Amino acid sequence: MKAVFRISVLTVVLAALMVGIVNAQEMDRTGWPETFILGLFGGDDSAETLRENEPLRTYLAERLGIEVLITTGTSYSAVIEAMRADRVDAMLVGPLSFVIAERVAGAEPIAVLAEEGFSDLTELPTEFTPPYYYSVFVTKKGSGIRTLQDLEGQDVAFVDPASTSGRGAPVVRLIHDIDGLETAADVDAWLNPIFAGSHPSAVTALQGDQVAVAATFEGNLINMRNEGLIELCGFENDQVNVELTQEDIDAVYEDCPDGNLVVIAQSEPIPSTPLAVRGDLPESFKTELQSALLDIGTNLETLQSVGFYFVDPTQFEELGLDSISDFYEVVRQIADVVAQ
Repeated sequence: MKAVFRISVLTVVLAALMVGIVNAQEMDRTGWPETFILGLFGGDDSAETLRENEPLRTYLAERLGIEVLITTGTSYSAVIEAMRADRVDAMLVGPLSFVIAERVAGAEPIAVLAEEGFSDLTELPTEFTPPYYYSVFVTKKGSGIRTLQDLEGQDVAFVDPASTSGRGAPVVRLIHDIDGLETAADVDAWLNPIFAGSHPSAVTALQGDQVAVAATFEGNLINMRNEGLIELCGFENDQVNVELTQEDIDAVYEDCPDGNLVVIAQSEPIPSTPLAVRGDLPESFKTELQSALLDIGTNLETLQSVGFYFVDPTQFEELGLDSISDFYEVVRQIADVVAQ
């Protein structure tokens, strides 16, 4: 996706004001859950995941006027199963996990995760951009791996079978690039897949020479570099979510010192993670929850506290979406490929 589309904050603020007028009226709370439970993937440290999302839990409890709990699953699939079994009311896990939950648990997307890391923000952003991100294949310079064709027979760290950027999108990229690969099963027979369980674990396996290549999302690499866990080439000024041409990739690779991690390929743009709810929840509850999520990006204090915000991609006229669900059609195609 080469074009960059934007929506002004003024538009979002005006929409929030209109929502506030409606919310000021008497609201039908029939059928609302007494306790709203949000499911997250716990990653390598479920306690840290809960701590990081405590501001979101507190904010939603205040806005909704009910108890809000956040629970974590040990895998993407565990969170999907929790929604299928009605043990969670919503999930914020990943776009591919959402599509799977849509099919097996009737999940519905109501808002899309846009950005994170705003604890030091001194003012609201002046414009919002469509919520996409990228997956990348990364290797260690000097490994002998230079192109995707070099992955044949190699140990490659993926994240989880239900991870979009750590499995689905990378598999689709390989199918598109490598002659003879038509299904995920073909990919698994062509290389040696290792499921690391989380994005940091996949990159750690690469750093420790346990695998030749890892697949992860760009932001994970930036976070690990900033934490001093890896030496990474590229991503000047921590800039992500930019389409990399082959010329860009080649230039960074050539200048990268041996032993540093470096990107060898990038996926197509991936729609960002939605917050998806059980479809059988009352419409009035879904509407109020959506309003609360979209309002995060219109209040500086709330944004700094929560650390990320949500957008409605139907607000971006250039995308031509009739619903938030339409935004994930490309992910449904990824899900179909991965299931083969």
